[in-house]
Amino acid sequence: MQQISFAPLKLAKELKTQLPAWWHLGAAPRTYNKTKNKCLQKTHSVNKIKDLIETSKRLDRPNGNEQHSQRKNCACPACKIDRRKGCLNPHKCAQIAKSILQKISPKFNPLVSPNKDNLTLTHRRKEKNQRAFTNRHNEIIFDPSITTKKLTS
Repeated sequence: MQQISFAPLKLAKELKTQLPAWWHLGAAPRTYNKTKNKCLQKTHSVNKIKDLIETSKRLDRPNGNEQHSQRKNCACPACKIDRRKGCLNPHKCAQIAKSILQKISPKFNPLVSPNKDNLTLTHRRKEKNQRAFTNRHNEIIFDPSITTKKLTS
């Protein structure tokens, strides 16, 4: 049996959204409630952080021409779709999804902008590196970025 640890210094936003929504390593104690989360897992098919974001976004902005109402029988398009899938209270599920997201530590939360580390190369320097790599004539500038951009297995 091998002991494996996931300890990136800094994650790209795209990676943060791909992390599992349930029993998230950045979640505070008592973030999850088996009874309240059941509908999100079964009816809404929430598996990843991006699914929690998608479910909760109706609380922050309007859906099309109709705005979301803070009630059980909201008539916005997203809530109508959720009720057709079998959800009894889509607004409550959206609130629970948002609550879970708010309890994830900033390091792993895609909704929180990370502090600038001033280590990543500028766009211009990255282009210069690409040209140098293609031409194989010039020096390539080392990129000291600590942001993990893709998972490796």
